[in-house]
Amino acid sequence: MDVEILKRALRELVERDPAFFRDLMLDALRSDGGAAEVLLELLTRHPEARLRLAQAVAGSIAVPLNVATKDDIKAAVEELKRWAEEKFVTKEYFDAVIKRIEDKMATKEQIESITISVEDSGREMVQHLLEQRGYKCAAERLRLDAEYELDIYCNAGVLTIVGEAKVRAGGRDVEKALERAQELLRRQPDKISGKLVPVFYTPLAEPTAVQKAKELKIWLIESR
Repeated sequence: MDVEILKRALRELVERDPAFFRDLMLDALRSDGGAAEVLLELLTRHPEARLRLAQAVAGSIAVPLNVATKDDIKAAVEELKRWAEEKFVTKEYFDAVIKRIEDKMATKEQIESITISVEDSGREMVQHLLEQRGYKCAAERLRLDAEYELDIYCNAGVLTIVGEAKVRAGGRDVEKALERAQELLRRQPDKISGKLVPVFYTPLAEPTAVQKAKELKIWLIESR
Protein backbone atom coordinates (compact mmCIF):
# COMPACT_ATOMS: atom_id res chain seq x y z
CA MET A 1 0.00 0.00 0.00
CA ASP A 2 1.19 3.47 -0.84
CA VAL A 3 2.51 5.28 2.27
CA GLU A 4 0.70 8.54 1.43
CA ILE A 5 -2.60 6.69 1.06
CA LEU A 6 -2.04 5.08 4.46
CA LYS A 7 -1.27 8.45 6.05
CA ARG A 8 -4.45 9.98 4.64
CA ALA A 9 -6.49 7.04 5.87
CA LEU A 10 -5.03 7.39 9.36
CA ARG A 11 -5.71 11.14 9.42
CA GLU A 12 -9.31 10.54 8.43
CA LEU A 13 -9.64 7.85 11.07
CA VAL A 14 -8.31 10.14 13.79
CA GLU A 15 -10.61 12.99 12.75
CA ARG A 16 -13.69 10.79 12.35
CA ASP A 17 -13.26 8.55 15.40
CA PRO A 18 -10.63 9.88 17.86
CA ALA A 19 -11.90 7.60 20.66
CA PHE A 20 -11.15 4.50 18.57
CA PHE A 21 -7.64 5.75 17.82
CA ARG A 22 -7.08 6.54 21.53
CA ASP A 23 -8.16 3.02 22.54
CA LEU A 24 -5.90 1.57 19.87
CA MET A 25 -2.89 3.42 21.28
CA LEU A 26 -3.75 2.36 24.84
CA ASP A 27 -3.96 -1.27 23.76
CA ALA A 28 -0.55 -0.93 22.14
CA LEU A 29 0.93 0.53 25.33
CA ARG A 30 -0.54 -2.31 27.41
CA SER A 31 1.15 -4.91 25.23
CA ASP A 32 4.91 -5.38 24.97
CA GLY A 33 7.48 -2.69 25.74
CA GLY A 34 8.45 -2.43 22.08
CA ALA A 35 5.18 -0.74 21.15
CA ALA A 36 5.67 1.85 23.90
CA GLU A 37 9.18 2.61 22.66
CA VAL A 38 7.94 3.13 19.10
CA LEU A 39 5.15 5.45 20.27
CA LEU A 40 7.56 7.39 22.46
CA GLU A 41 9.94 7.84 19.56
CA LEU A 42 7.06 9.02 17.39
CA LEU A 43 5.74 11.48 19.98
CA THR A 44 9.13 13.01 20.75
CA ARG A 45 9.54 14.08 17.13
CA HIS A 46 6.53 16.38 17.38
CA PRO A 47 7.12 19.64 19.38
CA GLU A 48 3.60 19.92 20.82
CA ALA A 49 3.37 16.21 21.62
CA ARG A 50 6.80 16.41 23.26
CA LEU A 51 5.64 19.28 25.49
CA ARG A 52 2.39 17.57 26.47
CA LEU A 53 4.19 14.33 27.26
CA ALA A 54 6.67 16.22 29.44
CA GLN A 55 3.78 17.85 31.30
CA ALA A 56 2.18 14.45 31.89
CA VAL A 57 5.45 13.06 33.22
CA ALA A 58 5.91 16.05 35.52
CA GLY A 59 2.39 15.68 36.85
CA SER A 60 2.97 12.07 37.81
CA ILE A 61 6.04 12.78 39.97
CA ALA A 62 5.43 12.39 43.72
CA VAL A 63 7.57 11.61 46.74
CA PRO A 64 5.66 10.14 49.73
CA LEU A 65 5.40 12.83 52.40
CA ASN A 66 5.99 10.48 55.30
CA VAL A 67 9.31 9.17 53.99
CA ALA A 68 10.81 12.02 51.97
CA THR A 69 13.96 13.56 53.41
CA LYS A 70 15.94 16.33 51.74
CA ASP A 71 18.38 13.71 50.48
CA ASP A 72 15.48 11.68 49.03
CA ILE A 73 14.25 14.72 47.13
CA LYS A 74 17.73 15.54 45.88
CA ALA A 75 18.19 11.98 44.61
CA ALA A 76 14.78 12.04 42.91
CA VAL A 77 15.59 15.34 41.21
CA GLU A 78 18.94 14.07 39.97
CA GLU A 79 17.30 10.93 38.58
CA LEU A 80 14.67 13.04 36.81
CA LYS A 81 17.40 15.27 35.42
CA ARG A 82 19.27 12.30 33.96
CA TRP A 83 16.06 10.99 32.43
CA ALA A 84 15.23 14.42 31.01
CA GLU A 85 18.65 14.79 29.39
CA GLU A 86 18.35 11.36 27.77
CA LYS A 87 14.83 11.98 26.48
CA PHE A 88 13.27 15.21 25.39
CA VAL A 89 12.71 17.75 28.18
CA THR A 90 14.51 21.05 27.61
CA LYS A 91 16.57 22.58 30.43
CA GLU A 92 14.14 25.50 30.75
CA TYR A 93 11.13 23.24 31.06
CA PHE A 94 12.96 20.91 33.44
CA ASP A 95 13.88 23.82 35.74
CA ALA A 96 10.25 24.96 35.77
CA VAL A 97 9.08 21.44 36.65
CA ILE A 98 11.54 21.16 39.53
CA LYS A 99 10.46 24.55 40.88
CA ARG A 100 6.83 23.43 40.81
CA ILE A 101 7.68 20.18 42.60
CA GLU A 102 9.71 21.97 45.27
CA ASP A 103 6.92 24.50 45.85
CA LYS A 104 4.35 21.76 46.48
CA MET A 105 6.47 19.13 48.20
CA ALA A 106 6.73 18.78 51.97
CA THR A 107 9.88 17.17 53.33
CA LYS A 108 10.01 14.71 56.19
CA GLU A 109 11.54 17.47 58.32
CA GLN A 110 8.52 19.71 57.66
CA ILE A 111 6.10 16.90 58.47
CA GLU A 112 7.96 16.21 61.72
CA SER A 113 7.66 19.90 62.61
CA ILE A 114 3.89 19.73 62.15
CA THR A 115 3.73 16.53 64.19
CA ILE A 116 5.67 18.08 67.06
CA SER A 117 3.21 20.97 67.11
CA VAL A 118 0.29 18.54 67.33
CA GLU A 119 1.94 16.70 70.21
CA ASP A 120 2.55 19.99 72.05
CA SER A 121 -1.07 21.00 71.50
CA GLY A 122 -2.25 17.62 72.75
CA ARG A 123 -0.27 17.92 75.98
CA GLU A 124 -1.49 21.47 76.59
CA MET A 125 -5.11 20.50 75.91
CA VAL A 126 -5.01 17.47 78.23
CA GLN A 127 -3.44 19.52 81.02
CA HIS A 128 -6.01 22.31 80.52
CA LEU A 129 -9.02 19.98 80.54
CA LEU A 130 -7.76 18.16 83.64
CA GLU A 131 -7.25 21.45 85.48
CA GLN A 132 -10.84 22.41 84.64
CA ARG A 133 -11.91 19.21 86.38
CA GLY A 134 -9.76 19.86 89.43
CA TYR A 135 -6.78 17.63 88.59
CA LYS A 136 -3.26 19.05 88.68
CA CYS A 137 -0.45 17.52 86.65
CA ALA A 138 2.22 18.50 84.15
CA ALA A 139 1.60 16.82 80.79
CA GLU A 140 4.81 15.67 79.14
CA ARG A 141 6.33 13.23 76.67
CA LEU A 142 7.39 9.94 78.22
CA ARG A 143 10.30 7.99 76.74
CA LEU A 144 10.92 4.53 78.15
CA ASP A 145 13.64 3.48 75.72
CA ALA A 146 14.93 4.20 72.21
CA GLU A 147 11.92 2.50 70.59
CA TYR A 148 9.09 3.25 73.03
CA GLU A 149 7.73 6.74 73.54
CA LEU A 150 4.36 8.15 74.55
CA ASP A 151 3.22 11.54 73.24
CA ILE A 152 1.11 12.35 76.29
CA TYR A 153 1.77 11.38 79.91
CA CYS A 154 0.12 13.17 82.83
CA ASN A 155 0.14 11.67 86.35
CA ALA A 156 -2.38 13.46 88.60
CA GLY A 157 -2.20 10.98 91.47
CA VAL A 158 -5.79 9.70 91.47
CA LEU A 159 -5.58 9.11 87.73
CA THR A 160 -2.91 8.89 85.04
CA ILE A 161 -3.49 10.04 81.46
CA VAL A 162 -1.51 8.14 78.83
CA GLY A 163 -1.92 8.54 75.09
CA GLU A 164 -1.02 9.62 71.59
CA ALA A 165 -1.39 12.70 69.38
CA LYS A 166 -1.68 12.66 65.60
CA VAL A 167 -2.76 15.03 62.85
CA ARG A 168 -5.52 12.62 61.79
CA ALA A 169 -7.07 9.64 63.57
CA GLY A 170 -8.88 6.53 62.43
CA GLY A 171 -10.22 3.57 64.37
CA ARG A 172 -6.95 1.67 64.30
CA ASP A 173 -5.05 4.69 65.67
CA VAL A 174 -7.36 4.76 68.68
CA GLU A 175 -6.84 1.03 69.25
CA LYS A 176 -3.07 1.52 69.18
CA ALA A 177 -3.32 4.26 71.82
CA LEU A 178 -5.06 1.80 74.16
CA GLU A 179 -2.47 -0.88 73.40
CA ARG A 180 0.39 1.50 74.21
CA ALA A 181 -1.24 2.57 77.47
CA GLN A 182 -1.65 -1.08 78.46
CA GLU A 183 1.95 -1.76 77.47
CA LEU A 184 3.13 1.00 79.82
CA LEU A 185 1.06 -0.52 82.64
CA ARG A 186 2.62 -3.91 81.95
CA ARG A 187 6.22 -2.73 81.63
CA GLN A 188 6.36 0.03 84.23
CA PRO A 189 3.38 -0.07 86.59
CA ASP A 190 5.14 2.41 88.89
CA LYS A 191 4.40 5.11 86.28
CA ILE A 192 0.66 4.64 86.80
CA SER A 193 -1.16 6.10 89.81
CA GLY A 194 -4.86 5.59 90.45
CA LYS A 195 -7.06 5.06 87.39
CA LEU A 196 -5.40 4.62 83.98
CA VAL A 197 -7.09 6.84 81.36
CA PRO A 198 -6.02 6.25 77.73
CA VAL A 199 -6.31 9.38 75.60
CA PHE A 200 -6.03 10.29 71.94
CA TYR A 201 -5.68 13.89 70.73
CA THR A 202 -6.21 14.89 67.09
CA PRO A 203 -7.33 17.90 65.03
CA LEU A 204 -9.37 15.55 62.83
CA ALA A 205 -11.10 12.38 64.06
CA GLU A 206 -12.63 10.08 61.46
CA PRO A 207 -16.05 8.54 62.29
CA THR A 208 -14.30 5.21 62.84
CA ALA A 209 -12.10 6.83 65.50
CA VAL A 210 -15.13 8.27 67.32
CA GLN A 211 -16.91 4.92 67.25
CA LYS A 212 -13.84 3.00 68.41
CA ALA A 213 -13.22 5.46 71.25
CA LYS A 214 -16.78 4.90 72.49
CA GLU A 215 -16.39 1.12 72.31
CA LEU A 216 -13.05 1.06 74.12
CA LYS A 217 -13.88 3.92 76.53
CA ILE A 218 -10.93 6.03 75.43
CA TRP A 219 -10.82 9.78 76.00
CA LEU A 220 -10.86 11.20 72.47
CA ILE A 221 -10.09 14.92 72.13
CA GLU A 222 -10.54 16.88 68.91
CA SER A 223 -8.88 20.30 68.84
CA ARG A 224 -11.94 21.85 67.20
